[in-house]
Amino acid sequence: MSGEGVAYHLRQNKHVDRQLFVELLSHINRSYTIRKALYVSFGGVYFEDFKLIHNVFGTEKLLSIEQEHWVMNRQKHNKPLGCIRCVELKSRALVTNINDYRTEFRNPQLICWLDFASTNRRAQLEDVSILLKNCRAGDVVRITMNANPGTLGEQREGELVADRDARRLAKLRQKLADKLPGEIDEKDITVGAFPTLMLRMLKLEMAKAMESQPDLQFQSLGSYSYCDAQHTMLTVTGIVLEIKKIPEFLRQTRIHEFKFSGLEWELHHINVPLLSQREKLKLDQKYKTTTPSKISRGLGFQVAETKSASDAMLRDYFDFHRYYPHFHRIQY
Repeated sequence: MSGEGVAYHLRQNKHVDRQLFVELLSHINRSYTIRKALYVSFGGVYFEDFKLIHNVFGTEKLLSIEQEHWVMNRQKHNKPLGCIRCVELKSRALVTNINDYRTEFRNPQLICWLDFASTNRRAQLEDVSILLKNCRAGDVVRITMNANPGTLGEQREGELVADRDARRLAKLRQKLADKLPGEIDEKDITVGAFPTLMLRMLKLEMAKAMESQPDLQFQSLGSYSYCDAQHTMLTVTGIVLEIKKIPEFLRQTRIHEFKFSGLEWELHHINVPLLSQREKLKLDQKYKTTTPSKISRGLGFQVAETKSASDAMLRDYFDFHRYYPHFHRIQY
């Protein structure tokens, strides 16, 4: 559930996505004090998001959940801050009893990141629904789900792409028929389109969940998709607000000024290249000197196999360069 076997701290697109989350929180901080909130997430082995939230905002109410006992033992060894509380717990138990945990921390605003790594999408959508039904005005919810259509079935030897996609679509309808947003077809099961379909499914599930609290609304703030290896991931971040106070919140936070916000459920794709330090420095020196396409022509190298893919990744790099990770070797 927590992706304990994946080195998320070393993946550049995941890193950019995490930094965009902090950027969204910095806007929310103009209306709700992030420092005073209870932050809940799957800390995993490395606690990267916990360290980031604490370092940027000073948040000290930190709750990490993990369902694997052996991972819990590693967490206790690697826990970077004494104020992090680690609990062996499944996500269903968390969302069902979230207000009990909130009470233990003296009823603060909640920031909850359900960072799912598996492909049990029905259970995950149900978790999202339960969480939202227990949310209060000011609570921030962030969801990460697997958006790789290959998880619906790998292509078989000799199988036509059209037949593969039809088989995947049939499986999706079989497993999630009541969760689907209207009519869908094989085009929605492609690598490029599946994150958008998953986003529509989340939007529908969240809207249904909020019907139990008619005075509140889940306001989307930012949605992103990225792929660092085999799997494409989708993240959605938003805040629960009183409907009548949404205009005031948007005015106070000025979140519409953030280039990568998604107040209308817009989906931004992150696909930055994996760069050497020399390559990164060269690109940074050329930032804003001319157009990305002209910069690409003058580099003398490509960052992907084809020129079109390389150009696209360089455009993404210049878009997201402020959030790009810096990895350095440190000898202890």
